[in-house]
Amino acid sequence: MRPQPLPATPRKAIAHLRSADPVMKKVIDRVGRFHLPRKPADLHALCTAVIGQSISMKAAESITRRFNETVGPREKLTPARLLRHSEEDLRAIGLSGTKASAMRGLAEVWKSERLTSERMAQLSDAALTDLLTQVRGIGPWTAKMFLIFSLARPDVMPQEDYGVRAGLRLAHGLPELPTQKETKQLTECWEPWRTVGTVYIWQFLLKAEGADLGEDNGWWGN
Repeated sequence: MRPQPLPATPRKAIAHLRSADPVMKKVIDRVGRFHLPRKPADLHALCTAVIGQSISMKAAESITRRFNETVGPREKLTPARLLRHSEEDLRAIGLSGTKASAMRGLAEVWKSERLTSERMAQLSDAALTDLLTQVRGIGPWTAKMFLIFSLARPDVMPQEDYGVRAGLRLAHGLPELPTQKETKQLTECWEPWRTVGTVYIWQFLLKAEGADLGEDNGWWGN
């Protein structure tokens, strides 16, 4: 069965979060409307996920801009075009050696597996994660960002993500960042809508930092 993505306004999920988690109820009241920026399920989205690993949003936006100028924007990016650029070329735009290697590895997988946006949408969360993490330098975080932002899968929990942990710390009034294990425990009650809870926590943290969460702000890369 083809996995079903979240609707633009996931009312059932929001109602569940409000009733299952008193802290999340306060978060939702503070944030307001749910907003998940969507990206096509393509190679460009995977590349921007790689770019965003372990760096700030501002730095990711800068490198993504250079990537678009040097390698190609979404509408022109193909595996062959990406593979024409060596690791040295990719490092020159600000990528680490590991990220440059991972990006070329993704292009190889996309080409050899004959991946398309349609096929990606048909894969289960587990199957897609397994496929992507076979590439050296691609971990669960990158796969989860793709599942959330490109495929809008409903029950993804990126406990590895700093923003999720920082948002939970703020929402719960914790003295320190929760560990990955504690993050999973704090969010177990969100199932089967952990993606929606995750997005609300991101929005909550960004709102607390004074970020603009307007309709046109794709607050995860470009």
